[in-house]
Amino acid sequence: MKKIITLILLFALTITLVACAKPDEKDSKQEAATTVEKTTAEKKEEESKEEAEEKSEEPEESEEEPAEEPEEESEEESEEESAEAGDKAFEGPFIVTTCGQSPGAVQIGMAAKMAGAVADADNGLTAEDLDSETYKTLIVTTGTSMKGMGAAGTDVDAEIERCQALIAAAKEAGMKVIGAHVEGMARRMDSSDQASIDAIMELADIIIVVKDSNEDGFFTKYAEENNKELLEAKDAIAVGDFLK
Repeated sequence: MKKIITLILLFALTITLVACAKPDEKDSKQEAATTVEKTTAEKKEEESKEEAEEKSEEPEESEEEPAEEPEEESEEESEEESAEAGDKAFEGPFIVTTCGQSPGAVQIGMAAKMAGAVADADNGLTAEDLDSETYKTLIVTTGTSMKGMGAAGTDVDAEIERCQALIAAAKEAGMKVIGAHVEGMARRMDSSDQASIDAIMELADIIIVVKDSNEDGFFTKYAEENNKELLEAKDAIAVGDFLK
């Protein structure tokens, strides 16, 4: 009888242990499923972040492309400006004289040669002596030197008469005529200076001056009123750049 009771108790204990074990298995299965769901959600979040970063980088690349077009336009404009700056209404070789026996003609001759241009100075040049086959442009400087005219045995009236005849001969031969003032305000002091300026500039095709000669804007105004082309250099040496 005792053996039967013992067997019954053992059977009941076995059933109880089996019943307790089943909930644990369910819990482990639920925990595994939850872990899988969390892992899948994290992957989706990482993929969405990567896609957002790729989209944010795309506009930056597209914004950089149009920046190159203005540079090409500016290069074309600079080429056009340099081409215009290179155009001239006159050419060498040059023959230079002075209306007033001042050093201006010699200064221009030296500046031209320093710039690599062919220019000869002759303060006694006359219409009869003009070699229009050798020279293409006549330059006449203005502003008088009393000492220079005294040494040459001439005066301002004779100088004007010589240069007017010389300019007429040059134009008849098809030469260009440049009227120049390159010695500053020191050659604009008296009536003799002004007489040589007035006589030559009205006959010139082009006017060349240095900055110091045009401090009061006289030549700027004169060129505008008389429809003359005016070229202004910083000094006498820089005039050579116009004659290259």
